[in-house]
Amino acid sequence: MDLRDLAWMVRHLDEPVSAVHLFPDGGLIAGGWDGCVKRWDEQGELLWSASTPDRVMAVTPWGDALALTAGLHVVVLDLATGEERWSRPLEGSADLQCVVGEHLLTTSSVYDIEHFDFLESAFWLHDANGEELHVHRLDERPWDVIEHDGELLFGLGRPRGGLLVTKDGHTFEHRAIGDLAVLAMAHDAAGPLVLSSLGDLVRINGDHVEGLANADAMHIGDGRVFLSDEAGGFACIDQGVAWSLRGAPVTAAAAVEGEDGVVAVARWSGAQGHLELVEVDGTNLVSHEVAKIETMTAEGSRLAMGTQAGDVIVLDAPMLRRRLTRDDETEAVDDEAAAHRAAMLAKLKALRN
Repeated sequence: MDLRDLAWMVRHLDEPVSAVHLFPDGGLIAGGWDGCVKRWDEQGELLWSASTPDRVMAVTPWGDALALTAGLHVVVLDLATGEERWSRPLEGSADLQCVVGEHLLTTSSVYDIEHFDFLESAFWLHDANGEELHVHRLDERPWDVIEHDGELLFGLGRPRGGLLVTKDGHTFEHRAIGDLAVLAMAHDAAGPLVLSSLGDLVRINGDHVEGLANADAMHIGDGRVFLSDEAGGFACIDQGVAWSLRGAPVTAAAAVEGEDGVVAVARWSGAQGHLELVEVDGTNLVSHEVAKIETMTAEGSRLAMGTQAGDVIVLDAPMLRRRLTRDDETEAVDDEAAAHRAAMLAKLKALRN
């Protein structure tokens, strides 16, 4: 069975997909490498299509608006119509984005090609009309952000490392985590987790948690945290490593909630993409060859992913289970019929002899 046969819906962006966002009601936003943005409703009907200056990375619903990072720009569209409300160029690439009260906070970073390092980063605070309210500059790049206890925690790279914390986007406080530089952050049942640039997994108070050696990426879903490494290792973290898998390098992963929950792991061999769907305990469910998947997200019982071929694929966990069960039952019936035919042929051959 092809992956499309298991999907809730498949839509196309007409360019490689770089970002996907699922709404709680099942609606979908997808953005592409060349700046195209499309919105579909929960039934898969196209609501609008828009163009932005460059590759879309962050997708942030903001009241009745939709905020995006697109290359060097922060772009805000009308959520209902897709019409552009405003666009502002930043200093360097637009990276992380989050809503702070009624305002929008976006980070940017400048990369030095000669030294292969980031020179400067900045935090940009805008109001709903696109007016610049505040800019905070620093030498380190913020690599990830999570919300915790009413604060936004930005994980910093070197030289300082640690966290840069803000409540309002105007004032910032630095908090060290030993001497660790932060690569990624997420929440599990016990609170925030930090993945360092060296692959260490720690709490924000510095306590170490068993993780995946040499991990270089963190994935979330269903209240769980997953780690992956360049060698193709993938591990579920639950007070340590609950289970792990190996294969080609992981490009994206997410998990779907509920009793029909499933973990999706996208891999790329260098020539072929694969999507592994596994049970929440790590046992294999099904695997399919696909175009390279670089972005994936989950919301409720649904999971969305975008491919380099421009496909936007949405899986619904209950429907996925039903179709897999139906396929298994069909195979069982086919096997039973084949066995019956073989038995009848054997009897016929015996009678002829």
